[in-house]
Amino acid sequence: MKKEVIQNLEDFFNDFQYFKMEGYDAFHQSFLKGRKIIVGNITPYEDGLMLEIQLALTIDQVEDLIFRFYNQDFTNLKLTYWENLSQISEGLSKRSFIQNTVELRKALYEIESALVKRGFSWLDEFTDLKILSDYIQNLIFAENLRPKNLFKLCQRSYLLRLILHEQMTEATFYDYYEELQAHKIPEHQLEEFIAFRKYLASVIF
Repeated sequence: MKKEVIQNLEDFFNDFQYFKMEGYDAFHQSFLKGRKIIVGNITPYEDGLMLEIQLALTIDQVEDLIFRFYNQDFTNLKLTYWENLSQISEGLSKRSFIQNTVELRKALYEIESALVKRGFSWLDEFTDLKILSDYIQNLIFAENLRPKNLFKLCQRSYLLRLILHEQMTEATFYDYYEELQAHKIPEHQLEEFIAFRKYLASVIF
């Protein structure tokens, strides 16, 4: 059934100029600064499969610099920011468990409708790096909220703001550092964040 799901998704996404990424259950469309990506997380089970859709953006300069900082090969998709389609589409389940053709058609219809109504425009909106940067920054510093992957978000937020030529003072850096401390990020990652800042200062910013 997984092949059938991928083929149905591909047929739909191709109509909107999103094309399959080799080696991944994901579809992308390029723009000037990177790629808009729609990821299909498909988990097979004995009696069916679970389908979850994520929307993501890859900003090339951000991910290239992070790749060079770690100096290692990443086999996973390099995503600057992502959210589940369900997070921006009211009434859509986070995941769909599919056991037969009828359930597959229903799930695909709901996913396609959500993408047309909001998903595609959400991706288009965040191709503006300033909008994306402000959005991630607000997530990081929102009260009573700990975003998933906070450390990675802080790295990418800090780097995006540098790319946008914002004035990044010592105090600005320590806003991020203290946010990480407040959420009890391990000491080795705090040291890594300091090293990341020094690296950026040495290579380009």
